[in-house]
Amino acid sequence: MSIQNLASSIKSAVDKRIAEESRARRGTIQGDRFISGGKSYPFAAAVDCNTGDGRRVWAQLSTNGKAVVVGA
Repeated sequence: MSIQNLASSIKSAVDKRIAEESRARRGTIQGDRFISGGKSYPFAAAVDCNTGDGRRVWAQLSTNGKAVVVGA
């Protein structure tokens, strides 16, 4: 593998990661639902944050339509 191929592979991985991070949405927890942009999603998991009613959190939407809460 040449240096340019290696650099291209690394850039591709970094660009993909940035794109994934930019898909995080800000919303509110209401019961067992994540509300963002007027839409409601069930949330399947929370990563080290409080998911009490009314809490404002960041979540990423999975391909199956569930939200994964990733931060407060």
